[in-house]
Amino acid sequence: MRKTIATLASALTLFLPALSLAQEGADEALLGEEDPSRPAPAGKGVIWGVVTDAKTKEPVIDAQVSVVGTNKKAIADFDGRYRLELAPGTYELRVFYQLYKAQRVQNVRVTAGTVEKVDVTLSTEESKQEIVVEIEADPDRASAAAQTLLRKNAAHTGDAVSAQEIARTPDRNAADAARRVVGASVVGQRYVYVRGLGDRYTNALLNGVPLPSPEPDRQAVPFDLFPTTVLSDLTIVKTFTPDMPGDFTGGSVRVSTRELPEKFTISGTFYLGANSETTFRSRLTYAGGGTDFLGIDDGTRALPPGIPTDYKVGKGDVKPDGSLVTQREADEFGRMLNRPMTTSRTTALPNMSGNFTIGNTHRFGDEHEFGYMAALTYGRRFQVRSGEILRTFTIDTNISNELDLQNDYRVETGLDVVSWGGFAGLTYRYAKDHKVSLIGLHSRSSENEAREIAGRAEEGGPGRTAYDTRLRFVSRSLTFGQLAGEHKIRKANDATLEWNLTASAATSDEPDTRENVYLADDGRKAWQSTTLSGMHFYASQAETALGGAVHYTQPIRKGDSPTRVKVGGLVQVRSRAFDARRFRYIPTPETTEEAAALSLPPDQLFTNEYIGSSLSLTEYTRTTDSYDATQRMFSGYFMADTSIRPWMRVVLGARVEASSQRLDTIDPSKLVPQHVELSTTDLLPSLGLVFKTNERSNLRASVTRTVARPQLRELAPFSFTDYFGARENQGNPDLDRTTIVNADLRFEFFPTLAEVAAISVFYKDFTKPIEQIIMPSSRGIVSYRNAKGAQNAGIELELRKNLAFVSPILADLGVLANLTLVHSRVSLEEGEGVQTSNVRPLAGQSPYVVNAGLDYASDKRGTRVRVLYNVYGRRIAQVGMDGLPDVYEQPRHLLDVTVAQRVGKYVDLKLSAENLLLAPVVFTQGPSQENVAHEDIPNLTNVVQQFQPGATFTLSATFQN
Repeated sequence: MRKTIATLASALTLFLPALSLAQEGADEALLGEEDPSRPAPAGKGVIWGVVTDAKTKEPVIDAQVSVVGTNKKAIADFDGRYRLELAPGTYELRVFYQLYKAQRVQNVRVTAGTVEKVDVTLSTEESKQEIVVEIEADPDRASAAAQTLLRKNAAHTGDAVSAQEIARTPDRNAADAARRVVGASVVGQRYVYVRGLGDRYTNALLNGVPLPSPEPDRQAVPFDLFPTTVLSDLTIVKTFTPDMPGDFTGGSVRVSTRELPEKFTISGTFYLGANSETTFRSRLTYAGGGTDFLGIDDGTRALPPGIPTDYKVGKGDVKPDGSLVTQREADEFGRMLNRPMTTSRTTALPNMSGNFTIGNTHRFGDEHEFGYMAALTYGRRFQVRSGEILRTFTIDTNISNELDLQNDYRVETGLDVVSWGGFAGLTYRYAKDHKVSLIGLHSRSSENEAREIAGRAEEGGPGRTAYDTRLRFVSRSLTFGQLAGEHKIRKANDATLEWNLTASAATSDEPDTRENVYLADDGRKAWQSTTLSGMHFYASQAETALGGAVHYTQPIRKGDSPTRVKVGGLVQVRSRAFDARRFRYIPTPETTEEAAALSLPPDQLFTNEYIGSSLSLTEYTRTTDSYDATQRMFSGYFMADTSIRPWMRVVLGARVEASSQRLDTIDPSKLVPQHVELSTTDLLPSLGLVFKTNERSNLRASVTRTVARPQLRELAPFSFTDYFGARENQGNPDLDRTTIVNADLRFEFFPTLAEVAAISVFYKDFTKPIEQIIMPSSRGIVSYRNAKGAQNAGIELELRKNLAFVSPILADLGVLANLTLVHSRVSLEEGEGVQTSNVRPLAGQSPYVVNAGLDYASDKRGTRVRVLYNVYGRRIAQVGMDGLPDVYEQPRHLLDVTVAQRVGKYVDLKLSAENLLLAPVVFTQGPSQENVAHEDIPNLTNVVQQFQPGATFTLSATFQN
């Protein structure tokens, strides 16, 4: 059987021509760097060498070389080579690997500027055997080599980007970094889609714990909340194993925070950036609050304290005592609520941000360690969108299939985006076998928007021009706390017990979004009382999550065919509270003079003088604008991880998840409390096989079953507004959860710990997938149904290779590339809604995603250069209705360049350029068959939205001891 597997692996390499070349160059690289005997950095000395088997003389791959009494260590590469950079002094080295006797090398003297070679041989003689399986120090997850090693030995299939890799890119947050992962794409600059599947099929974990969502109408976690400063790595797990939550299909996005430093560390970075479309240009803004620079409203936009919270404030609304709100009272409330409705202009300043990190580990005796890490980050950037196209179309399929232009607007938007966060971690370790850690993280981001729209508006009448102004401030935050422990039980055959307790909270606030509309006809411009004109909207959401988890791993058999079993469970309770209120001024003129006031500009019309005469406040808050929801999850699992042969590993087990989702609100028709609940229990089995075809390659295969549950709001049996979109939504209390069968096959080859070549094939079959339908109405109401079924299949190719095999001159150059091809189809029942397409790709799924890059890194010169290219295929952004085609987001060809230079011992300078091709953001009504030019698309008559984000250039300086 092993020969058959090896033959299959050889066949797969035909798809990866670089694999044969990779073997030739394997001896030229160590952990992605140059010869390990290269000169020592300033102020340090180098110890390097080769770890070999005493009997076979073969290199011992993955052997650990640790410096006794410190957390300093190195992992031998595929040629058995290691390198340690140490301060001057005398040290003792300990070298060990499973089934070998641990070897100690004493009195290793290190002097500044010297390079010494210390080779080590490990013996497997039975009489001397000392089986060592413990890890002396936590792996440095932030390095690319560590991520490769973790990936190579993992029970699941996954891809990661390390902090070391992120540092070579312009990426500022986890959402930016996710674009570099194979098969991942980012929608709306914050939501991660994996293998073409959206947030419904993706979960988010921070240090292994599920996160709450700050979004009102989706269970998505916006990954732009995580600054790269606090990240150790971002990993996307693509196959399910029973020891992880089973509510994902595309991928489980895992964010890991930074590990404790081995020594005192202090660093700081300052960024200064400019955008070709924004910096030093005129930017729309409006009168905000004094703490907008912190992403927090200071109360300027808050609902006035005089506005009652227990009843509506429009004329004729009923008070709790049964009396009615009078016109005089309504006018008084209107004066309280009245705030400026106009924009102003300012100059867009350069983007600025910075971060600061400090940490250390203190040792007390031989067995006690206490460490800390703290980080602060702050950033503020501006964006100007001028000349943005915004259109709507109609179609009459009885006459023609041609689109008819209904509204054609030009938009100018000014954005002020703030993001900041703090991270702190404390860790106590005792006797290398017990570790307790406490971490806390708070992250906040805000968007302050001023927008003006002008253009043709057929909805307002033929030949009329509409002028729309919107002022909006949205603030989101995430707070996370975790107490975790890890204990090795030596008396139980080195069993491991891991546990954690977590508390987290996510909030979203939208205080006082304001909008007004004017129409111009025959040269006369007057304020209009449309659905959104004169609006003041308030919304807030808070979601909390409390939970705990425990994992127990028991080794059963050691040796070259180890076996272990793992059991554990997770309990998590989420609570969400959402509340919104909507007010609007309506015209109430009784005289010609009062009616004439409606022609005044907004800064004159919306004054206390005209409230009560020309304008009156009314409230349109619905009973469904407030709701409470809870989700309880109880799960347990059993997993066996065994090597039947030294070359064959089986990971087998199952997870049971019992979920209860409940939503409490008011029935809008009967005005009585209404409760909707969905309770399910699912058995999620998993089978994974890992064939070690040789020391440098694996063949992985798995078959698993996972689940996707409805979003809380989708269960509501009434209409509600998608506050961050445009259409009405109506939930469906009859929704059932989706179950998915996943099949994955991957061959991966690691020439060195810094290189990889892989090919993956996957197939997913969905039962009762939850999909959008559109119900008949003037604008179409979005609802949700369990479709008949859906399929998703694809292939992924990945290559990361140093070019030393071509010529030693190219030893500092490397290439990286990955390609994902995905095909999906979902089938809806005929007659379910008025959507145009009942058979179509899954919404948000790109048929292809491409990443390519070229790396240059010279340790001698201290210079690093990376060129990155990214493009994704067109994807459905909105489902079409009544014959209108679906709305597609068109591909964007993104080219980013980063150049970094080390200056002296402590300073690093970096210049990054993003979107050098000036790729526009384009949405079309229907898939366009024409090429999208970089600057203009005059040939595309079906554009519904288009704007130019421009190119961004950022210069940064980093100081690190």
